[in-house]
Amino acid sequence: MAKGDYGYGVTHGPRPRARLTDFYLPMIIGIGTDILQIERLQAAYDRTQGRLAEKVLGPDEMIVFKQRLSRNHKRGIAFLATRFAAKEAFSKAIGLGMRMPMAWRLLQTLNEPSGKPITSYRGALAIFMQERNWEAQVTVSDELDMAIAHVIVIQK
Repeated sequence: MAKGDYGYGVTHGPRPRARLTDFYLPMIIGIGTDILQIERLQAAYDRTQGRLAEKVLGPDEMIVFKQRLSRNHKRGIAFLATRFAAKEAFSKAIGLGMRMPMAWRLLQTLNEPSGKPITSYRGALAIFMQERNWEAQVTVSDELDMAIAHVIVIQK
């Protein structure tokens, strides 16, 4: 292969070197993780006669929760557990805990058609995130007895 021939039979000049400034490197603002026992969340859900879901879930999350709960109770509770964990992890990542503008129902973790979890903000939290030009990446997972969420907040 001749110098400058990259295997396609076309000869070019020397390959330019990539510089660090050629890449977009978002700044990490914070990282949060939360893990919980689904059994404990189930007990709290039972103790509050289901009001826990109304307190924690946003309107779009509540629709998905009710659908899953009606099809399979365990999957519904697992959904609630992963969303609870995502909100806790997010509150840690932004460094505020559960204080305004962070409130349970103002953050929603929804899914793209591919299944990828994404965050959605409402009200004061949406303004807070927009003013700072922040966005959050979230992942959630559950097993038989545990749910976990991991959130990374970055500067866009």
